[in-house]
Amino acid sequence: MLARRHDEVPAVAAGENGDAVALVDVRRRLTLYLIALWGQGFEVEALPDDQDATRPILRERTILLPARMRPAGELPAITHYRAAAVHAAAHALYSTPFDPEALKPRQRLLVDLIEDARVEWLAAARFPRLRAYWLALHPPFTDDGMPFARLIGQLARALAAPHAAYRDDYWVDKGVSLFLERLPRLHEPAVSREIGLRLAHDLGQMRLSMDEGGAPPPLASYRDDNRHLWREVREMLSGETEEAAPQEPQATHPEAFLEESEQGRRFAFAENGETGGDTGAGYRVEVDPERARLSFNVSAEAESESEAVRYPEWFEHLGLARPDWCTLRERAAAVGDAEAAERLLAARAPLLRRLHGVVGALRARRVVRLRAQESGDDLDLDAAIRILADIRNGQVPDAFVYERRQTLHDPVFTATLLLDLSESVNAADPASGRSVLELAREAALLLGQVMSGLGHALAIAGFRSNGRHEIDYVRVKDFAEGFGEPVRGRLCALEGGGSTRMGTAIRHAAEELVREAAHRRVLMVVTDGEPSDIDVFDEAHLVHDARRAVLEARARGVQTFCVSLDPRADAYVERIFGSAHFLVLDRMEALPERLTQLFLRFARAAR
Repeated sequence: MLARRHDEVPAVAAGENGDAVALVDVRRRLTLYLIALWGQGFEVEALPDDQDATRPILRERTILLPARMRPAGELPAITHYRAAAVHAAAHALYSTPFDPEALKPRQRLLVDLIEDARVEWLAAARFPRLRAYWLALHPPFTDDGMPFARLIGQLARALAAPHAAYRDDYWVDKGVSLFLERLPRLHEPAVSREIGLRLAHDLGQMRLSMDEGGAPPPLASYRDDNRHLWREVREMLSGETEEAAPQEPQATHPEAFLEESEQGRRFAFAENGETGGDTGAGYRVEVDPERARLSFNVSAEAESESEAVRYPEWFEHLGLARPDWCTLRERAAAVGDAEAAERLLAARAPLLRRLHGVVGALRARRVVRLRAQESGDDLDLDAAIRILADIRNGQVPDAFVYERRQTLHDPVFTATLLLDLSESVNAADPASGRSVLELAREAALLLGQVMSGLGHALAIAGFRSNGRHEIDYVRVKDFAEGFGEPVRGRLCALEGGGSTRMGTAIRHAAEELVREAAHRRVLMVVTDGEPSDIDVFDEAHLVHDARRAVLEARARGVQTFCVSLDPRADAYVERIFGSAHFLVLDRMEALPERLTQLFLRFARAAR
């Protein structure tokens, strides 16, 4: 009978008329209320006056509550007391202490938050009205304050009613989704650690840092301080020492495991130990045969292996760019077989002859006639006529009567060809049977021949990534380098692997282009898919970042254009490069010819 009274409101009781109440006046009622709900007894006491504490505290079977409680919104003070007491009792029944394992404050806070939601879900499964009480005591959503505290507050409120959660933020939505996916396992306390570390890692990736030396973000007033959830605090409070569970020897570097996500080709990071996302270290993906899973090691020494360049990344949902977010390293392309390049060019001899005819016409346009010269190969007819007129008028004629032809050598057109070297370029084209990488190699060979014939500066590079800390920029040809056998060999040695973090590669290529003295600078990107990476879960994030990189490049005078081999590219390529700045090829085998024609079009426009 008493177990059903939590859904009812007595007609007249202390604190239910809208006034603040003292714990001493309702202590017995709270004790009986907990017995009615759980069939177990709990001690209810007031927080000590000598402690600077305002939130409830749980010590074993004792619940410490504020000495006085005020109403919270429309909820009377006695209901506020009930919500706090039942929440603490749910912890006593459903929670077990976690081993902190040197977790950072951010990680512990997220584990706390998920554990609060877990025990409340279990309690509300028995007594549904409790959910309404708790939800009413959460602070309302506001768009003010620091991003970290705002997100924590949003997530706490969303988990209090996950089926009707606030869903205007990807990170909050991900937290709710992870929670709902694990509803069948909510009786396992390990779920809270699992979800909490995943979400803490994502906050680290976004570089949203709490003040880890200060107080945690404010949460709902009815929730206790969760000190009882952590083993070393529990031992200190109880004076007992629990036998430490056997642990694996710690690795030299923190480690995390990769868990395949629903998208298939992407992976979601789940942290283990004190792995964080704030460090500037690089990731190295390895296979751990003993644990039958992929792992990556965060190595502080990785960055010293080669000179690294850091670039920002744009976060559309935050409306800001995080500085030094991505780490790019230039790598020289491997030496390859130049004879294979010659065989490719020989197979495309008819197309090359056609292109050379266009090149000859464009080259002729670069030859100018210098008139009224003192010496030269031809007579300047205009100057000769003026001389005859001067003689007839009795004036001394001018001696500058010759014309000389001169080829312009001023830098007019400078271009960079940026090739996508992600794992997907190894896939074969169903129509031709050749891989995307083979077609891209052939296109680069033809383009190099044509551009060298025109005398324009051309750089060729590829890019791939393995998370934001490991973006490779593979240099094949520099602007001043000739298109000889070494460059052709490097082209034939290119290999695909990794992911497609396009925005950082565009920023680096544009940075190099703006340093070149030229009237027109063009960056041509050849890709077979939309931007993606293993540490990014929002499919639109890297699309927005690539779009931002393109806008930044154009603001600096670099024209960007994309040739996409993805038949579904219309859904995203226009968002990145803009209308009339992209070409989607329906037939991959047409890439070599179409790419060369595009560069010739840019060369004509540069004159």
